[in-house]
Amino acid sequence: MNRWIAAGLATTVLLGGCERFAARSDVAAEVGALQLPAERVGNIIAKMGQGPTSQVAEFVSNLWLDYALFGKAVAEGTIKTDSASIAEIRWPSIANARIRVLAESVAARRAGPTDAAADSAYNAADARLLQHLIVIPKGTTAADTTTARNAVLAAASRIKGGANFGQVAAQVGEDGSKNDQGYLGYLPKGQLVAEFEAVGYALNPGQVSDLVTTQFGFHLIRRPTLAESRDRIKQALTQRQAGQGDSLFVARLTEGAEIKIAGGASAAIKAALADPDGNRNSTRALVNMKGGKVTVADFVKWTAMFPLNNKIQIRAQPDSVLDAYAKGLAQQALLLKAADSAKIQLAAPMWQFMNLQFNQTVDQVKTALGLNVAELGEGSTLTAEQKVKLAGEKVEDFFTRLTEGRAQMAVVLPELSSHLRSLGGGKVNQAGIARSVELAMAQYRRDSAAAAARPPANVVQPAPGGPPISDTTAR
Repeated sequence: MNRWIAAGLATTVLLGGCERFAARSDVAAEVGALQLPAERVGNIIAKMGQGPTSQVAEFVSNLWLDYALFGKAVAEGTIKTDSASIAEIRWPSIANARIRVLAESVAARRAGPTDAAADSAYNAADARLLQHLIVIPKGTTAADTTTARNAVLAAASRIKGGANFGQVAAQVGEDGSKNDQGYLGYLPKGQLVAEFEAVGYALNPGQVSDLVTTQFGFHLIRRPTLAESRDRIKQALTQRQAGQGDSLFVARLTEGAEIKIAGGASAAIKAALADPDGNRNSTRALVNMKGGKVTVADFVKWTAMFPLNNKIQIRAQPDSVLDAYAKGLAQQALLLKAADSAKIQLAAPMWQFMNLQFNQTVDQVKTALGLNVAELGEGSTLTAEQKVKLAGEKVEDFFTRLTEGRAQMAVVLPELSSHLRSLGGGKVNQAGIARSVELAMAQYRRDSAAAAARPPANVVQPAPGGPPISDTTAR
């Protein structure tokens, strides 16, 4: 996700692929003759241990639908892997990649920070570039503390004897900074714990501290010299300027476009999520702007790239979040238009990567579902109907093993999932999902009651029957 639009998209969780059809409460999803009974979904989610919810039921049903549609497409040979087909299916990812290229080209034209700017930042009172090494006690005993403390003191002795601080940090340090000579990055004041920061800010260039104790362990801290720091600080300033420059670029596009959220945009988004296939060609505006608009169809097209597990909570989102998303989508459209004007295209390696990723994903799902068999290949003697039936059996077997914990989840590429759904033949039934939750809740309550009635483990229970007969009674 490019950094210009990540904030607008990351905060919004989307739900796709659920289409309303005749209110059958006994079926949660279906693809042709293949059906996922609501009772089966109820049994699956009742065993998940966190309490059945409609979101979990929708996830399970949509996952099954992905596999069933994929299996049907394999049997019918409708998954195309030529470049033109992949470009059509992967349009959202390609569009995002082109926007990233645009971002990089804009950033490349900006003047980078000068040495003077880096030198000024080095001496700033509100930020520091520091190195450190840390040794963390292995336990809570006094001996553990002493061992860690002595390791740092031994490192200090080596450094005072002329050893390079970065090399010692790489050998002795016990956090991720050891992989970069102990460097912590150019950090603003307030980012480090107080006792560490107080010592670090008091150091002169090139000076190494005495042992410093914090809640995390024992440290040595060094302030690198200006010469050692200049390139690292320039890199940090470049990243900071890139973010500021990107924001300015997007702000200018947004200001000139006069973006206005259309009335009822959030309701239109929810309707499109409930029935994406029925809204693929909708011209209803979500956003109006100078020179064009963003429609519901655009929304459906862009959101094809979202994974299934990120698409299960949209109905609970407030209108303000959906309106913000609509605005972010408009900015995305403007950036893509700018990429078109600049004639931005993907470099050959990136395009090859997208092709390879698509084909590898298809092959992995085929293998996981057991669909890479000769009977489903081009040379098969099976009829089309027999192929679809066999693929359905393979899907059912895999889904059973998956829900029983005997198989690893296989992920159908979200854009391919959206494409397969657009071809028709598969549906998720909201009435069936609601019924599955009812059944699961009933089972969940029964299981919880049974568990509560069972005696605690490892507690001696009284023997059945009454008390033993006493000796006096026997006489």
